[in-house]
Amino acid sequence: MHEFVHVEIPTRDLKRAKTFYGKVFGWTFQDYGKNYAMISNSGSGIGAFTKVKKVPTKPAAQVYIGVADIDAKLKEIKQARGKVKSPKTEVPGMGWYASFADNQGAVLFLWQRSAGSSGGSQPM
Repeated sequence: MHEFVHVEIPTRDLKRAKTFYGKVFGWTFQDYGKNYAMISNSGSGIGAFTKVKKVPTKPAAQVYIGVADIDAKLKEIKQARGKVKSPKTEVPGMGWYASFADNQGAVLFLWQRSAGSSGGSQPM
């Protein structure tokens, strides 16, 4: 009860956002008008992009995307013209996190759970 059910990622350019996140995370999208696109991961809705005039570069809430290998995903982010904001950092006994800015400056986080831990979500 009271879990997060939706997240919106601000973007100035929906097409660029869909290209970046589709390439890096394999997400698919469904447009709703010209200012909103729903995000799906393996057929499940996980959030949306919402068009804004200015992308915040300092998050008010930290959004974490579960990955199997942070190092590999940071490499993909750089190849897609994103930037690493904070390097892979260990949370002892739980896993690792890192933050990145997408190709428009929005800042999000990656999370990789350590083997055998119950430290947060693990990607499907």
